[in-house]
Amino acid sequence: MIIGAKSEAQLNDNLAATSVELSSDDLKKLDDVSKLRPEYPGWMLERQGGERTTGLS
Repeated sequence: MIIGAKSEAQLNDNLAATSVELSSDDLKKLDDVSKLRPEYPGWMLERQGGERTTGLS
């Protein structure tokens, strides 16, 4: 039994997907849409002290 593929056609499609190459722009778009929202206290610190950390490296 092959998990995830219910037919030979689905298996072939799944195997073909391994050769898909994403550009850096594609990867950035995926990262942007899947970015998690900051958790407390991170969002609060960023909101309250963001201007204080500008330019620090």
